[in-house]
Amino acid sequence: MEKFGIFNLLSALADAAAERDGREEKKQQPSAPLPRQEAGVFSAEQRRGRAGELLERHAAISRRIDRSNGKPRPEK
Repeated sequence: MEKFGIFNLLSALADAAAERDGREEKKQQPSAPLPRQEAGVFSAEQRRGRAGELLERHAAISRRIDRSNGKPRPEK
């Protein structure tokens, strides 16, 4: 089975991009490493709380949509 022309084009573009990226990596001088952040901006407890708030908002929006569509939603 013969490849379509678009696949040949995409393959050639991907090969050219990979070759270009390889050349650019060689040109770049290594820079000083950036300082690592330990756990990000928020602590684990703050992330957990934010995730819970997001889920509560999502559940409330979903219940409102279900009520407006007239579908009863089973509570879990």
